[in-house]
Amino acid sequence: MNPFSVMGDSMGAFGKETSILNRFLFPSPPTSYSWSSFEGELMCIVGREGNIVPCTVMPGTCTRPPGDLPVPFNMEDPASSLVIYCHANGEDVGVLYEAGHWLCDTLGVHVLIPEYPGYGMAPDSPNELSVNRNIYAAYDFAVNGLHWNPKRVLFFGRSIGTGPAVKLASELECGGLILVSPYTSVKDLVSQHAGIFTSWLTAELADLYPSDACMEHVQCPTLIVHGAVDRVIPCDQARKLYKRAATGQKRLVVLEGIGHHGIDLHFAVAHECPKLFDLNAQPRYMDIDGYLADPAMQGDTVASPVPVFDCRSRTWSRPTLERGSIPFLRQPPEGSAAHGYQPPDTLSEPTNSYPSTGPGTQPGEMGGLRQTDANGNTTGYIVTDDVLLAHLKAEVSDERLEFIKARRSPQKSPTSRPLDEPGFPAGMNLEDLGHEVEYRTDASGTVVPRASTGPPSGPGGAASAEPKLFVY
Repeated sequence: MNPFSVMGDSMGAFGKETSILNRFLFPSPPTSYSWSSFEGELMCIVGREGNIVPCTVMPGTCTRPPGDLPVPFNMEDPASSLVIYCHANGEDVGVLYEAGHWLCDTLGVHVLIPEYPGYGMAPDSPNELSVNRNIYAAYDFAVNGLHWNPKRVLFFGRSIGTGPAVKLASELECGGLILVSPYTSVKDLVSQHAGIFTSWLTAELADLYPSDACMEHVQCPTLIVHGAVDRVIPCDQARKLYKRAATGQKRLVVLEGIGHHGIDLHFAVAHECPKLFDLNAQPRYMDIDGYLADPAMQGDTVASPVPVFDCRSRTWSRPTLERGSIPFLRQPPEGSAAHGYQPPDTLSEPTNSYPSTGPGTQPGEMGGLRQTDANGNTTGYIVTDDVLLAHLKAEVSDERLEFIKARRSPQKSPTSRPLDEPGFPAGMNLEDLGHEVEYRTDASGTVVPRASTGPPSGPGGAASAEPKLFVY
């Protein structure tokens, strides 16, 4: 169940989505990437509410300190833990691309960086609820898409990103929480800069990212790193969060002479993480290519230029649009079993009549399913398994009829004879031709049933009633 489906009443949600504080909290910077960037590492995740989330997926390799190498040990073993990085409010996924790889190489972890709404290529507007939904979609992808052990998932938040990181860590099963320059609540954060004159703004939004209250429910190991001379978020707020943390496995690191920004904060994370988290226990590849190649996991709910995982149906989709195109959700016809398609309106004179094999298909149309963009424009036609199977059956039927016609016309081939000539078995059913019964001409010229030369096809030697057809 999505934990953010019960986050307060409608008036509270409305206030969080429309508050002018969102402009202060989430001043999205200019976009630093596109849907054609980071080939092989950029994905599209669709959350359970249909929110489209650009996300970079960075595989890491296992790192072990000297003297801790098991035998045998491969230096290229995959990482064990997966870090979901909740970034600050002045950066997007593109800005963090190099930093994400630095975490992979330094900590020996896989890194997942989901985008905030209104940032980068992510649609919609940023606020507490929409940001939480996107981060939750990344967690949903890790657990239900990659089938990752939740105890091997770590939430990493920096600055404004510590709010959603604490929120999710307090409500979801996870293996750890890392906070860099955290705050106790948005109310405390705003009051620090605007003073008492903005108290009327925060009076009704006192629960906006209340990290201090959420920390009382965090049970996983927790690392907090803060600069002692931070003028954006005072270090005292980090100390309060440390005291509030319910877990017994927690560590607070305060760096003297360091402010809100600085690479030293991340160096401290790299130094302290191995002491608090077991990052090398269960090496495992993310194997995204394997999931994309598995026909049992394929879906067609989203059109995208990059690989897609849809949390609603828990299905994967390969890229179907040109690089750089904008992903969109396909809207299925009402009552259709096929995801996201509409009957074509351009095939007015079908050349063949194919049987309808299920809802969403139209007799007389090869495929019967039109792919459209967000504006309803036709972008192509895609054939589903059941429709293609019906088409193949129809082709077999057409070939059988052509064969019968050829046998009935002696002029077609000097060796052919019409089926109604003497020598054919009396009462032979033409419908049997090419199906369960096969015929041949013996030495005397008599048409007789052909003897079976082997067991019927199908699992266990039994003939399959319907062949299983996969379309990639």
